[in-house]
Amino acid sequence: MTVLSQKEIERELSKLNEGWYNRANTLVGEFFFTKYLGALDFVNAVGLLSEQQQHHPSIKLEYGQVKIHITTHDADNSLTYNDFKLAAAIDQILLE
Repeated sequence: MTVLSQKEIERELSKLNEGWYNRANTLVGEFFFTKYLGALDFVNAVGLLSEQQQHHPSIKLEYGQVKIHITTHDADNSLTYNDFKLAAAIDQILLE
């Protein structure tokens, strides 16, 4: 598992939808919804996806907002390509 350089992180981040940013080697996504159940459905879909990829983010659900933190614990809490793969797949959920 390769830890990404800052340049690689910036390149991969540019491929994601708005709402994603890097904070202290954690990929953070903030998503907004008009209804609580829409946010909850999104969280459930992310949970299923995470289980399929065996890569589990931290997820915080509030009314109208979901915040996701992704990092690779096995890589000393750094960012790897697996983190960006999961984020890109999360972006696809939003398009469905």
